[in-house]
Amino acid sequence: MRKSILIVLFALLLPALLFAQGSKREPEKPAVEYTPIGTFPIVKEKITVDIMVVQPPCVEDYNTNRFSKYMEELTGIHVNFIMVPEQARQEKLALVLASGDYPDAFLGFGIGTELETTYGSQEGLFLPLNKYYSDEWMPNMMKAFEEFPGGIGYMTNIDGNIYSIPRLEGCYHCSNMAKMFVYQPFLDALGLKVPTTTDEFYQTLKAIKERDPNGNGRADEIPLAGSIIGWGDQVERFLLNSFIYCDLDTNINANAESNVGFMMVDGKVDTAMNKDGYREGLAYVHKLYKEGLIYSGSFTQDSSQLTQLVESSAQPTVGFATGGWRGQFATIGGDRFNNFRAIAPLKGPKGVQYSVVFFQDPSMGSLVLSSKTPYADAIMRYFDFMYTQEGTLLQRNGFRGEAWDWAKPGQVGLDGKPAVWEQLRLWNDKDPQNDTWIQTYASATTPSLKNGLASPPITPEDPEYYLPSNNEKTLFDETTYLYKPYEDVTVEVPQLKYTAEENEQFSTVKRELANYIRQSAVKFMVGSMDVHNDRVWNDYVAGLEKLQMNEVLALMQKAYDRQYK
Repeated sequence: MRKSILIVLFALLLPALLFAQGSKREPEKPAVEYTPIGTFPIVKEKITVDIMVVQPPCVEDYNTNRFSKYMEELTGIHVNFIMVPEQARQEKLALVLASGDYPDAFLGFGIGTELETTYGSQEGLFLPLNKYYSDEWMPNMMKAFEEFPGGIGYMTNIDGNIYSIPRLEGCYHCSNMAKMFVYQPFLDALGLKVPTTTDEFYQTLKAIKERDPNGNGRADEIPLAGSIIGWGDQVERFLLNSFIYCDLDTNINANAESNVGFMMVDGKVDTAMNKDGYREGLAYVHKLYKEGLIYSGSFTQDSSQLTQLVESSAQPTVGFATGGWRGQFATIGGDRFNNFRAIAPLKGPKGVQYSVVFFQDPSMGSLVLSSKTPYADAIMRYFDFMYTQEGTLLQRNGFRGEAWDWAKPGQVGLDGKPAVWEQLRLWNDKDPQNDTWIQTYASATTPSLKNGLASPPITPEDPEYYLPSNNEKTLFDETTYLYKPYEDVTVEVPQLKYTAEENEQFSTVKRELANYIRQSAVKFMVGSMDVHNDRVWNDYVAGLEKLQMNEVLALMQKAYDRQYK
């Protein structure tokens, strides 16, 4: 009898013993008491959430950052930021996703459709956020979406779910970010006008190299420089578009889904990578490189090294530089920054003259939540504040009264309409600071906010026009008058989405194809592959076919027809 009782007791205690020894049973979700939506703080008692964040060089520490502390005081939510250096984000994300040990959320990783499909649709490790795309839960984000028609559809995965919230960036000048700038004092010293054709550009580069425009008696001038890693820094992306439309990004680590030379031709997805115009463009760039008119490091360095090249010499040496804005290659407010001027796309020998189109779509994957987080409601409400005009300006620029303020009556914005806000301190993403986040990941720089920056009535003839204090107006005008006339939005391939099966079948194929295209482009431009040799070119084209270029084009066409027809 006693033995039977012991057996029964052991059977009753066994589950508890197993749990104590490390059972995998899910822990109970903590009880969180929330305040009504739209009020602050968000929670009645402080909670802590873990967010893995990409850390750019301009932010010293998200955990001690002044804006982070402001958000904690406002919301009652303490965020433990797990920081990942910007250059290591892809590697770190891959390791964490493979481990299955996730933080509550990922911020700033730009998790794209392929990963959303794999870890959201297939494995259920990312939380669907559909319920939060409503006025009830995120009224500020939904209001911001009104200025991005079709934006919510863009965020929706092919399975019908939405797995992230975006950075909404209505950046006018970003839509044509592949720009080139000339150091105007060099043209003045040489008595030359701004070049408008590829031939004039070539002659101008030769004059800079041979005629000592900085006047120091040394042949130290660098006619043209760029970088392979940097925002709009690639020299070839500007120059190739004088021969054929080409959005190619030669950075080997760039996304394999976009900026790989695909284009639309009469409603069909095509590629520039096997066309005669592309070959002619490569030959032109190689000619400049071979004659020492392009700095050799332009195909290996990053933007910080480009800036050092422009700024480190006692006298100016760089004649032309590429970048999305002058701050990509020159010290903001320095004499060289103030004297670079944007030039329009060059007309090629056959009349081709394109500015590359960069659609200002929502930035997918800015904030992604783990499906296991017990704090989804809190995190979504925390970030909804950042979609207000105030929230965006606080996290991007700094604090009101110090970095920005609301516009005064009578002030006019960049677009000529009544201004929304005025800048009190220059935005600077180059120098480390700990006041704000600078690089926003979940925010709404809507067109009305971006172009609502108060701007004085000023023209290029005014000495202050090119100073940093007028930078946004300068960028707006350069884009309007020099680049918009040469853009054709019908030739750029829009964002395409694929099924899980398509991703599984083609993800490796697309990566290998993109690597081959990018590496071959650089080899042709620097001369390690002879662009003039028909056998070499034909072998390259055969390599495209071997790497399934035609199959990738067919896949893209299928996705395009599914989404846009």
